[in-house]
This record gives sequence, structure tokens and C-alpha cells, in this order.
Amino acid sequence: NSHIWSTGQDAVKVIKGELKQLLPDIKIFLDVDDLKDIGSLEEYIQHSQVILFFLSCGYFRSKNCLREVRSSLEKDKPLVLVQEADPAKGGATLQALRDECPE
Repeated sequence: NSHIWSTGQDAVKVIKGELKQLLPDIKIFLDVDDLKDIGSLEEYIQHSQVILFFLSCGYFRSKNCLREVRSSLEKDKPLVLVQEADPAKGGATLQALRDECPE
């Protein structure tokens, strides 16, 4: 799961928990639980089958989130996009989030 830590941690923990209930044998990498070396983000992407991006305000301003996006696209990984819509939790419209994206 790729997310900006300041707004997405609680939501992605819930998503991870729900996925584990539905698919008990699934292995889910979540940076706040499993990241050992920030310099190895691209390796974590390489070893993942599907990448879930949790989009909230500031996501596309995060250097490390952009590294994950670029690596996922370069490696042609299947993507799942989840948008936080609640402004109280860092949410925004898809257009506002798209406007933050540098590419």
C-alpha cells in the first residue's frame, strides 16, 4: 500500500485488515508495518504483484510516493487506486489530486 503517512495510515490499516479477512493467506506489504529500508522502495515494488495507491492531499508532493508511482509504472505493475474523499481526513476530489500530480 502506498500512501502519505500524515493522512492515510488509519485507512490503509483498515484496508489491509479487510483484505486479510477476505483472503487469509494473502501477503500484504504495508510500509508502516514492513518497511525496513526507505532506500529499497523500488525493490519492494518489484516483489509485489499488485500496488494499491491511497490518494489523499499531498500524495503527489511526497518524494517517496512518487518513487513508488514511477517504479510501479516502469515495472508495469497492476494498480489499484483508492481516493480519500473526506476533506477532514485529507481527502480531495480526483481533479484536485490530479492537479497535484507533476506528470
